[in-house]
Amino acid sequence: MKARWLLATAALAPFAVAVLALQSCGGEGGPIGGGGGGGTGDTALVAQFKGLFTDSQKAGATYVGSESCGATGCHGTRDNEDIYSTWHETKHFGKNVGCESCHGPGSAHVASQSDADILTFPKITNAVVCGQCHGPIYNDYLRSGHRQIVESPVHEAATNPNTYGKSSRCISCHSGLFRTEINEKGVDVATMDNARITEIAEETLNDVPNIANCATCHNPHAQTGNVSKGGKEVQLRHLVHNESVTDINGAQTTVPTPATFTNFNHICGQCHNGRAADGRDPKLTSSTSRPNMHDSNQFNMLMGVGGAEGAGPPIRNMAHAQAPGQCSACHMPGSRHTFTVSYDKGCAPCHSAEDAAVRKSAIANEITGGLYSLRQRMADWSASFYNASKPGYENVPAALRPYLWEYSTMINAAATELGITTTNVPTNHQSVLPIQIKRARHNYYFIVRDSSICPHNPPYARHLLNVGNDNMDELTGGSAYGASTSKSKLPSFAAMQRVLQADKARAARAEMNNPHDD
Repeated sequence: MKARWLLATAALAPFAVAVLALQSCGGEGGPIGGGGGGGTGDTALVAQFKGLFTDSQKAGATYVGSESCGATGCHGTRDNEDIYSTWHETKHFGKNVGCESCHGPGSAHVASQSDADILTFPKITNAVVCGQCHGPIYNDYLRSGHRQIVESPVHEAATNPNTYGKSSRCISCHSGLFRTEINEKGVDVATMDNARITEIAEETLNDVPNIANCATCHNPHAQTGNVSKGGKEVQLRHLVHNESVTDINGAQTTVPTPATFTNFNHICGQCHNGRAADGRDPKLTSSTSRPNMHDSNQFNMLMGVGGAEGAGPPIRNMAHAQAPGQCSACHMPGSRHTFTVSYDKGCAPCHSAEDAAVRKSAIANEITGGLYSLRQRMADWSASFYNASKPGYENVPAALRPYLWEYSTMINAAATELGITTTNVPTNHQSVLPIQIKRARHNYYFIVRDSSICPHNPPYARHLLNVGNDNMDELTGGSAYGASTSKSKLPSFAAMQRVLQADKARAARAEMNNPHDD
């Protein structure tokens, strides 16, 4: 393990620096009761932190001070990095929060120079290390989605590192440890040894089972120049505002590769992008097993790129895309690390809580109804066009005909859910599907998979729905809402949401089973 990990959280949780004064975090050494270091006074957190210590630390290692790590030790200059000096530039140094405040007592490590004698990667990335001092933010984090883990891609990376590590790079965003390793060392997963990919995947599952942790977003050792939306240095690894979407926009001459869209320079967009979502006809024709955007295309939706846009220019985005801080403007008011939006703070000062609530409700109803109606139009057309008299489709089960607008894996998934064992769908079905269906279904899933339905970018969502309906008009002769559904016949909002969520879940499963078909 390279030496840079020895100080892996010496300046961690810097968002708190922007909004909180460290609470009695002075003095060399560890947490409260351990060498004079500071903390929040939460003895449970201190106990959890000490529980991470190595055996030699628990056996009686003592605190030796930061100079033993840097000025007279190994970490002043090593691997062409002066971690000790860059730490001196951080606010933690000013608060006298030293190396051992995060890494624990260092005497055994100084004597042995072995990683086995100091708290280091991977356990050093546990958010409780930062929670000692940044208790309120740590408590926010515990309630956030980032604290969770989606185990399946991590398991897959452990057992099949070539596919789910090097090729698809799924692990790059589904493991906080991988993202931290990538950000810290500037490596691409494709260049890592299979054994190392497996090792980090297993460490994720066993030691730090989080989608993201403090070190995923913050550089623990240095100021970065990537300031917060308020202009403060909070040691962010990436920009909080970036209006260039070249690295994630598939609708361009040179389509981004996984190496670019998994390293997109945006603190949220590095993972919350659609992996080069592409709504152009050639891609819609060649990629037919599943939707070609990932189930995280929030930044694409925010910026208005990646849908099937039709001939006319779309309204790309709205004020949300130009707001200082972009995602953090709404999701992190007051540096709130739950990353959830509340009308009173997340939408202020642009909207009052009442105005925001009314707008959100109206948009959700409009877009949900529009999505359901477009879906029904595709289903009605599919059931009618591919009826029992259609050559080649005579033996397709009647219950499956309304799903023949779908991608191939989605048709199979629907058949399984319906209890159909033999679909009898022609093998060339996707190649003969009209391009109008392929455009409409791309836009349907682009909006559904954004998940916000749809305050990220209502103008773009409306445009994509209009394009989808325009294409359906070409196939149905202009019937606005399909043969069996009109505005007056739409089901309840909850019922429509269940249909959309079922499609979203089905698309996610299809992607997991077909990681290379982007």
